[in-house]
Amino acid sequence: MSDIQLHYGPGFVPLCIPEENAATFFRPGQSNSVPETVVWETILGREPYFRFCREVKDRHLCILLEDGTRDLPLESVLPHICSSLFGCRQVRFLLCTGTHNADTKENRYIIAQLQGLISQSCLRHVDILVHDCTSAKFLDAGYTPERTPILYNSVIRDAEMFLVLSDVKPHYFAGYSNPVKNFVPGLCAYSTTEKNHSLALDERSTYGIHPWHPDSARRDNPLACDQVEAMGRIVGSRPVWALVMISTAGQMQWADFGPVQEVTGRAFVQTDLRNSFTVTPQPYLIVSPGGLPNDVDLYIAQRALELTKNAVTDGGQVLFLSACPRGVGEAHTRAEFYDRLTKPLDVILSDIDRAYKLFSHKPYKFAQMIQRLAKLWVYSDIPDEQLSAAHLNPVSNPQTIIDHWLQEDPAAQINIVDGANKVALYLPHGNRRIGQGKST
Repeated sequence: MSDIQLHYGPGFVPLCIPEENAATFFRPGQSNSVPETVVWETILGREPYFRFCREVKDRHLCILLEDGTRDLPLESVLPHICSSLFGCRQVRFLLCTGTHNADTKENRYIIAQLQGLISQSCLRHVDILVHDCTSAKFLDAGYTPERTPILYNSVIRDAEMFLVLSDVKPHYFAGYSNPVKNFVPGLCAYSTTEKNHSLALDERSTYGIHPWHPDSARRDNPLACDQVEAMGRIVGSRPVWALVMISTAGQMQWADFGPVQEVTGRAFVQTDLRNSFTVTPQPYLIVSPGGLPNDVDLYIAQRALELTKNAVTDGGQVLFLSACPRGVGEAHTRAEFYDRLTKPLDVILSDIDRAYKLFSHKPYKFAQMIQRLAKLWVYSDIPDEQLSAAHLNPVSNPQTIIDHWLQEDPAAQINIVDGANKVALYLPHGNRRIGQGKST
């Protein structure tokens, strides 16, 4: 027997799976990584960094940070960033929350980190703001070709340069989590996000595809293209620099610094090399999003299922290990996410043809997956009755599910994914997805 430990909330879940039944074990960061000190020496010793330090002098710089729902390794990043800012006339840190709640424990922790570093660095003329998609004052930059209204937070009006900090990973409908998302939806109005995210229903809006990808065959993602268009309208002619990273469990694997489109494209290539895998589908699949903050609630954790669904055959079974200490999701997502997910599956799938409401793509994709599986088991802190109402099968002891699989089929093959929010699984014959979305 083989003992494994998969991330779950702040800790781990131990499982016992015979070696002959473990088909493939996927997790991010399996490739060789460079020590963090070498990463920083490489970045800080290159011309792009020196050029940034020259150009930012006497400028009003706006630094765009991911919010507390992401696990950007800020402890190792922020000291290096602050050391480059002494020449700035003014620095504004902005937490890009998109439609997430602005006032959270995690965001307050990031603010405290920033305040501590600012006081130690003796920087002057610095402030820290958190985006709120409902209460902020917005500027209007018109519409994208997809008719997405471009309404963005007015606090960036006076910025003369931008620096974006972004942990790059596969994203199940935006191609990748990347610096563009710090702008759209990161600092935009609710209505901007709603119209943009309606494009998640297009089957071309999927992971591994983005208009900034160096491979021209991997650029046709309508939702990501819409985000890039909106970002361009927001930024105008102002320079945008980026520090892009690939990290696992808070540890940096790779990073680069430079003009935003150049380094983002390189980050996509590195993400593909390090955290994208070809998978042979099996009848059984075990998935862990990777622990907190990736499984803080069901709304956030679902990404892991979308990125790994190619690893299970139609009619198969999935065991989902997702702590969800905050339940099914934030209150403002409930009506269009969880409440909609409790409807009959055929209703969920047919209702999507009506006017799109923000967050409703999630129950739609959940329903697609549930419908093609025999069982979707969930080990979670969410009450059993809430899971059952959403067509999910609660389990109190995940080992019993594995034992049952092996009792039914001693030769059962089980795919296992840990840290699933940062991996992308592809079928052997190309980029085709299972149950991705609606054809348009």
